[in-house]
Amino acid sequence: MITAIVNGEKTQFDDKKYSTFKDFYDKNKLEGKVLSKLVINGKEVPVSKLDDIFSATFEGGELIEMSFEELIPFTLNLLSSLMEYFEKFENALPAFAKNISSGSQESIEGLKNLQEGLKALEVMKTNLFALTGTNEEDFSELSQEKDKLQDTLEKMNKSIFDKDWQELSQLIEYDLPNAIKYYKILFRQSAEILKQKKS
Repeated sequence: MITAIVNGEKTQFDDKKYSTFKDFYDKNKLEGKVLSKLVINGKEVPVSKLDDIFSATFEGGELIEMSFEELIPFTLNLLSSLMEYFEKFENALPAFAKNISSGSQESIEGLKNLQEGLKALEVMKTNLFALTGTNEEDFSELSQEKDKLQDTLEKMNKSIFDKDWQELSQLIEYDLPNAIKYYKILFRQSAEILKQKKS
């Protein structure tokens, strides 16, 4: 048997009923809401990793807890957390830049995390466009910031390709904080649009 607790409501299913976790999720998710928390057998699974476990199968005896929230309040909370993340991210850049200048293996591993973080911001932007009914053209006043971001990312990619760790270090410490202002302004403006939709 599979025990599912969805927003506090407990149900039990035959584990043969669903061939994969995706089948289970699709049948038990709450329409019009977003998954905010997933716990399987007492272990929390980051919601961002949901796609990674879709192909998992059931052995029987699983306990799955899922919490869903209204989309707009959830997104506003997420944006608020993101603003705190930006501050911590920027504060950490000088030390990270210093490490990267040596080209050590550890700092290069950290670079992958930085790249993943920047990709996540781009995904968030795409999701916000869908949620607010806006697109890139609606933020045309940010075109200079967007160009600055793209220019910085291109220079960073070239430095990585050339293994020019000194140049990359300079870009991370001095150019990247200004470049990500594009996301900060866009996310703030998106939050205002969502607050208006909510009211």
